[in-house]
Amino acid sequence: MKIVNEKGKLFGIINPVDLIVILAIVALVFALGVKFLRTPVEAVVSNKQEMEITLRVRGAMPSLVAATSAIEPGAKLVAGNDYIADVSVVSVSVEDYVYTVADAEGVTVETVDPMKKDLIIVIKGVGSPSDAILKVGNQEVRTGRGFIFKTNTVEVNTTIESVIFNG
Repeated sequence: MKIVNEKGKLFGIINPVDLIVILAIVALVFALGVKFLRTPVEAVVSNKQEMEITLRVRGAMPSLVAATSAIEPGAKLVAGNDYIADVSVVSVSVEDYVYTVADAEGVTVETVDPMKKDLIIVIKGVGSPSDAILKVGNQEVRTGRGFIFKTNTVEVNTTIESVIFNG
């Protein structure tokens, strides 16, 4: 028995070109099945927890303090032109702005600025403590990193003071 007979059929059964086309179709169907029928890794490994992020604005002017203090708990944050799902303001508080200066003898002392204040903004979101990069909207969230706090009425550069998971 020849591998290819006088009619050009493989083992006398099928044309080699037809066999290649059939194998390509089977491979395509298999690849599409794997792509669309598999369970996403995020759904399998997800252990999303509520996280609380504390932001600080140092030395804010009175107009910014007034605008930010007017933000109600539950207000949504904005990224680009859209509200961010699952992220909202928990609280906004005001503290004295304490800074250091040198006195007449050259000794460094702490003093309170009579006009400027520190803003402490607490927001809550959802994240996974096992993620390599935590994000709120499109911004990375890490203690010490800058964060643009943006609502529909206020936008200000802040510093992240803490990220705590409440799960």
